[in-house]
Amino acid sequence: MGKKRSWVWEYAKRKGDKAYCQLCDEDKNNEYSCVGGTTGSIIRHLKIMHKVYQPETSTSKRLSSSNNLEEIDTLQDTDSLTNSQSSSSSSNNSFTQPSQHNIIPRKRRRFLTHDNDTDRKCSPERTETIHKALAKLISMNQLPLSFCSSPGFYQFMAVVEPNYKIMKEEALKKRLHFFKSSIEEKIRSDLKAVQSVVCTSDCWSSLAQNSYITITAHALNNDWSRMSFTLTTQEMEERHTALNIADKLENVFSNWEIKDKVTTVITDNAKNVVNAVQLVSNTTNDNISDVTCAAHSLQLSINKALREDSISEILDQSSKLVGHFKHSNLAKQSLLNKQKQLGMPETSLLQSCKTRWNSIFLMLERIFKNRCPISAVMADRSVTSTHIAQKFEISEHQWLKIEALVFLLKPFQVITSLLCGEKHSPTSMVRPLLKKLLDNHLKPQDNDDQSITYFKQTIIFDIKERFNLEWDSKSRVSVRQIASFLDPRYKNLDHEPLFARENIRSSVINLLNNIETDAHNVNTRCEPSLQQSALEFLYGDDVTEVNNLTTEFQNYLAEPQLKFHLNPFDWWKSKENKFPRIGILAKKYLSIPATSVSSERCFSTAGNVVNSKRTSLLTKNVNLLVFLYQNRNLIP
Repeated sequence: MGKKRSWVWEYAKRKGDKAYCQLCDEDKNNEYSCVGGTTGSIIRHLKIMHKVYQPETSTSKRLSSSNNLEEIDTLQDTDSLTNSQSSSSSSNNSFTQPSQHNIIPRKRRRFLTHDNDTDRKCSPERTETIHKALAKLISMNQLPLSFCSSPGFYQFMAVVEPNYKIMKEEALKKRLHFFKSSIEEKIRSDLKAVQSVVCTSDCWSSLAQNSYITITAHALNNDWSRMSFTLTTQEMEERHTALNIADKLENVFSNWEIKDKVTTVITDNAKNVVNAVQLVSNTTNDNISDVTCAAHSLQLSINKALREDSISEILDQSSKLVGHFKHSNLAKQSLLNKQKQLGMPETSLLQSCKTRWNSIFLMLERIFKNRCPISAVMADRSVTSTHIAQKFEISEHQWLKIEALVFLLKPFQVITSLLCGEKHSPTSMVRPLLKKLLDNHLKPQDNDDQSITYFKQTIIFDIKERFNLEWDSKSRVSVRQIASFLDPRYKNLDHEPLFARENIRSSVINLLNNIETDAHNVNTRCEPSLQQSALEFLYGDDVTEVNNLTTEFQNYLAEPQLKFHLNPFDWWKSKENKFPRIGILAKKYLSIPATSVSSERCFSTAGNVVNSKRTSLLTKNVNLLVFLYQNRNLIP
């Protein structure tokens, strides 16, 4: 008996593995798949589009009636089985003949219904928790304010919390301002508890040509722990004159209630900024204005020494060579292949940047380390043409000079990294490190050529002049010298000339005489008490104070000098009770950072906030986002 033809083909025709509906217009897409004779797709089309269903045949009627009879029989059998079981239980017969129709009906399958995620309600408490977490995410990851309204975030929350109502941008700003207020309150509390504050400042222009000024604050708390805060990143619409910058600084100090506590402002060597700091210093109780960024000053000295003609020629040639490998994908990939063949790390060359510290050293060091693979690529004519090879060729004499420059610039890179480290590096380190740099790494050698000799002489002279390392009768004691004496690692002043050491100690004694302490009532005459002896009463407190200060100072001098790699703040934390007055002075001077790198890093953050896609960001929102990110460890 042959296979029965389906009813579908009365309304459709088949060509190979395709079925075509005859009820549709010819200009419509009426082609459907019927691989192997399957009719599912065309049946769905007939039912949905044309309301055509399978006709009811006699066979299907019989099956339907038989199914109904079976259901009746099943119900009867179930009743008879129930009756037989009840009669069996009432009788004492232990065996019952099974009936021919004792059919146990199949139980209907039951499906467990779980609450769908879309039916789960997002409570107000959980909604607020998500709101705060989203605000914290935007603050800590430098995300745009529009992140919560982006399609990707909608899809993400549809999976995580389907019934979460997305927060509007105004509600987000409200929570960000709440974070800012909480952080400001914490910073004010911490700054109020300290005796002195040091600030750093720098100016910067965004991609939208908006000028900003950033101010950071640094201090040591009662536990000698270092604290650093970013106070503000404000737009500066005025010209960058010394008077305008000084007014901006004073306004910020007044708003944060630290005007009487600021001892100095660390900046770069720009003349207008230095003059602004001097104007601010003249309005405070302390006239500390001779401290500039040590790393910036050091880079100025390096750049001056690198201006020698032969050195400039090498730097220019090296920069062109790096540019060739940066712009040629073939040369870059060939360099990586040569490095791999020689068993060297696969690294790209680095380009120097005038505004990036130590970038010249990093460029020369990377070139010198990769001399062999670079030479191999330049000699491969399938990669580098003869014209290009001659244009960027570095001679043997130049390779030797590059090696000498790498050796000379390495100590400067190390000292810059130390002064700009993440951990607070006090200004007390500057003069001792420079002394070691000059004595151990810049001494003239017999095999130095003319350019290297010029480099050493130029940089030695410039460093001594910028940092006032030379001492004469007209010299005055600087802040860095006082800080070095108060640092237990350099208290012996071995890095200073002999005739300068006594002047530094005398200056410290003068500063100690002006210190007032609440704990010891140094400058306050008190009433005689029962604990005083008769001699103490007769001599008076003045003599006692001099003796106490002199003894404290002499005991400090007698203390062994701390090793250079140990933490001076831990030393002072354990010795503060023994030297209370010197400790107060040390806390003031050791809180002064060596560089203004904290402000520089703040502008790196601002550059991530005001990027090429967010140049229209309002300046107040720039300040908000930068403030939250820089102080993210204080976000509640």
